[in-house]
Amino acid sequence: MIHKRILVFLIAFLPVIISACSDDDDDDLIGKWYRVSDMDGLARNYASSFTIGNKGYLICGNDGKNRLSDCWEYDMERDTWTQKADFPGTARNSAVAMAVDEKGYLGTGYDGTNYLNDFWEFNPTTNTWAQKADFPGSGRYGAVAFGVNGKAYIGCGYDGNYLKDFYAFNPVANSWTQTISIGGTKREGYTANSFVVVHGCTNSIHHRVTLSLTEVIIHIKK
Repeated sequence: MIHKRILVFLIAFLPVIISACSDDDDDDLIGKWYRVSDMDGLARNYASSFTIGNKGYLICGNDGKNRLSDCWEYDMERDTWTQKADFPGTARNSAVAMAVDEKGYLGTGYDGTNYLNDFWEFNPTTNTWAQKADFPGSGRYGAVAFGVNGKAYIGCGYDGNYLKDFYAFNPVANSWTQTISIGGTKREGYTANSFVVVHGCTNSIHHRVTLSLTEVIIHIKK
């Protein structure tokens, strides 16, 4: 009898839970795209990017003939692109990039011959790059990455085999720590994306890892 009452309560309360995870404004669910200024640099694929404040940064990639190492900054308020200091590492495609505490980071990737594991920091204030401790996992491309709670995370990818390991980088200590691997099967970034949810609801969660006070969700495309 008690179990039946609990079940009835949960069924009655379910609409409240669902409505709490929905947005009151249907327009926000639909969204809207706006055309902005085209990037001044060469058209390319497999580039890497991160966001710091109201500016976005696009680095490296492949233009179909050559691998690139240029870095471009997009100013959202002015709708303009500005070329910044070139990435000083090996030109590459399929690297990962993320932002942590107002600095950008880029690492791993493929230069046409080698799977790479170097790791670099970009300071937008001084427009300079600095090499950091190498990523301790195997050299790879097509990994996934994100920054949260003062740390950078890199995992999965392809080094001749598909991977599912994950590592955390501490910028203050300039050191890496291996963390728990993603659940499920091995994969690379062409079939997996990562994003950070600080609060709110999500409609499609396949794997999740709790990191301090922020929930990090690995969303796998099916």
